[in-house]
Amino acid sequence: MQLMDLAGRPGRRLFLAGAAGFVLAGCTPGRAGDTAPTGGFSVTLDGKLGPTVLDRLPSRVIALGFGQDADAAVALGVIPVAMQEGTSTPDRIQPWIVPLLGAARPELVRTGPDRPLEHFAALRPDLFLAAGDYYLETGYRRLAEIAPVLGYVAGPNLDPWQETTRRIGRALGKDSAAEQLISGTLGKIATARDTAGLVGRTFSCSSVSGGGQVYTKNTPEDVLAVSLAQFGLRLSETVTQLRSTTTKGVAAVGPERLDLLDADIMLVSYESVQQRQTFEAEPLFARLPAVRRGSYLAIDKAEAQALAFPSALALAYTAERIVPRLAAAAR
Repeated sequence: MQLMDLAGRPGRRLFLAGAAGFVLAGCTPGRAGDTAPTGGFSVTLDGKLGPTVLDRLPSRVIALGFGQDADAAVALGVIPVAMQEGTSTPDRIQPWIVPLLGAARPELVRTGPDRPLEHFAALRPDLFLAAGDYYLETGYRRLAEIAPVLGYVAGPNLDPWQETTRRIGRALGKDSAAEQLISGTLGKIATARDTAGLVGRTFSCSSVSGGGQVYTKNTPEDVLAVSLAQFGLRLSETVTQLRSTTTKGVAAVGPERLDLLDADIMLVSYESVQQRQTFEAEPLFARLPAVRRGSYLAIDKAEAQALAFPSALALAYTAERIVPRLAAAAR
């Protein structure tokens, strides 16, 4: 499987390390009473690649996007028959989804340019959720021959999580549940922001590749930077001055210029424990002010993905698991 990089695009394995568990509190799935009646159900939703036209309530859903599609469906009480496999835990299911699945275990699929279309057809879906699908543009027409496809408006992982939640809620007949989910998540974000004391603090967020190259976020418009901005943080001005690589929103930092990563809070993710140990042993790294005062935070694979692929569930995970660690690092 081709993994995702810091920018949230398929590419180098820049932003993945470790695994974590989590017990979600405060977000409950949609209940049976939220479901729209099957009779007379008719929905049309516009998208960048074409409209999604539904003339009956979907019951067999395949979630193809990396994170957001399955997150929204599960949070609204609709368990996909199949969904994109996760990469942050050994069981390949994102930890913020697990508590809501109960005994259900959707089939985990690997989506990419070579889609298992015959297998998808055999699962008899009546809707593909693909708002976060990076391969949708090349595969849209063939997927649409199998079932309606709910794609993105702006691009994969570019639509605001609230918009994606509303659109998926509308397609699943869960409009009111979607609004409740959004409202509850915004409340959790506000509570975390108000109690953490992070407003106005600066951060840098970087990853170390398999070859030891350091990549760092360099634009406030990046999805991960926007995720952290909701909790009051702002990207360090130093990194915003760095030139991007061929991956928009990501700059390469040489080992002799690790000082550029210094900020009120410095986040770094790694591909392995050994890689982290090697990087942390660098003399220049140890001399960074953020490291010396305890404001450096190593984040694991699940935490990195929660930040880079925000959804209602991932943001709740961030508010409850990551923000308290950020607050402790900022003290």
